[in-house]
Amino acid sequence: MIRIPALTSEEIILGKSSETAYPPIDKEIIEQLLGGAADGALPQESALRLLDAIGISREKTLVTCTIMEAKLAAIDIGYPINMQGISVHGGEEKELVENITDENTMRLEFKRLMLSSEARSVLISPALSGARAYFGIRRRARLGHLVICGTYASSQSKPEAFTACTLPVTKAEAREMFARVKGSFQLSEIIFTDTLRRLSALCEAAPQIESMDIMPVVASARNVVALDAAVNVKTSN
Repeated sequence: MIRIPALTSEEIILGKSSETAYPPIDKEIIEQLLGGAADGALPQESALRLLDAIGISREKTLVTCTIMEAKLAAIDIGYPINMQGISVHGGEEKELVENITDENTMRLEFKRLMLSSEARSVLISPALSGARAYFGIRRRARLGHLVICGTYASSQSKPEAFTACTLPVTKAEAREMFARVKGSFQLSEIIFTDTLRRLSALCEAAPQIESMDIMPVVASARNVVALDAAVNVKTSN
């Protein structure tokens, strides 16, 4: 499970520009998804559709509640697959089992995941190659919305590097964030920074978002692909 560390003041870039020339996002769909949403966790399907609305690439994922559903999902997606337990109470930490290559292992892991942490279902997704990345949003009383990112190896439990920026995230600030977290990974600066700016645009279009976690994300020199997302909404201060 990836653990998101607490932010320190040294990790936060304070935005100094009023630049608003963001990449395009679908504000109409965002309003449909969030306009009437109650406080609390957004349904997972809506959270994933929100990624589509802001132009963040995601791979096909399927939520399964039985072994038969998991078997059919694995056939549909194709091995190797990743499996991730989805708990009853949601939360930021979800156990991820990667690179499952056969049905027998899939069945064993499905049973184990469903018995752990009050899991209600298992998310099946393709096993993609590349570094792991985290993108997120947090709303803070004194700073407003923060756009967050980090990178880590799949074997690690927390990001190797982690940073955040207040709004608006300009092109220069997105590049600075990328430089802070890139490390030795082979990543696309253009797509990585574009993702950060799309999240900044989302914050301005939907200020009711209290938090957003996009993980796991597979990042490479050619793409940034999200596999799951969780969103919490709070309309009152």
